Amino acid sequence: MKDLRLEVDGGVATLLIDRPQARNALATQTMRELDESLGSIQESGARVLVIRGAGERAFCAGGDLKELEHMRSEADAAEMAHTMRATLDRIPQLPIPVIAALNGDALGGGAELALACDFRVAAGHARIGFAQVALGLIPAWGASERLAALVGRGRALYMLLSAATISVTEAKELGLVEAVYTSDSFDASVSELAKAIAAAPAPALAGIKAAVNAVRPHHHPELADETIAAFAKTWADPAHWDAVAKMERQRRNR
Repeated sequence: MKDLRLEVDGGVATLLIDRPQARNALATQTMRELDESLGSIQESGARVLVIRGAGERAFCAGGDLKELEHMRSEADAAEMAHTMRATLDRIPQLPIPVIAALNGDALGGGAELALACDFRVAAGHARIGFAQVALGLIPAWGASERLAALVGRGRALYMLLSAATISVTEAKELGLVEAVYTSDSFDASVSELAKAIAAAPAPALAGIKAAVNAVRPHHHPELADETIAAFAKTWADPAHWDAVAKMERQRRNR
């Protein structure tokens, strides 16, 4: 794979988004590789999967807008969103626990990826934010319903409408993150946690995950079509691309 690295060691699989030059943003190639990796993970014999980003700055900065800017039509946007939502919906359906290890910022689509995982642990310097509305967009990969299930309707609307980026300490208080480790101890702490989970028998892990999912499903495919149609309209709207151009100018001027 070009953009991802998958390693399996002692029952622990680690899927690394390896695009630090783009803050681990998701290009179309990355999205394809993510889907392929999730489709094959059961064959690896792993009993737990850790998803993280390369480096310390970013877990995932969302979609790579530079790479996706050629995709301007509603039809193209809808196809991309359907594909990526289906990819993220694989995660709660896997029989093994999936941990989002936030080594850095999880923003936009990166926050959507983190929410699709079974739970989240984070380095102390990491942040989480849903910046889609600042670009004239709505989340299209299932984050709205997942966020509301985790933090409640009002808090979900606040985060989605304000585009606020919050610290992981705040995120832990809201229930978005289960554990925060110091930046220096993050790698070791994630490894220790994953190994402890992988030490349990696979049927026990699968049974616990299935029982919890039965109480609170983590994917809602019946909501996808309407959400994606709305997303596609915002993606194709000139206001979105004006916001993207403004953001790029601000970055160059820093």
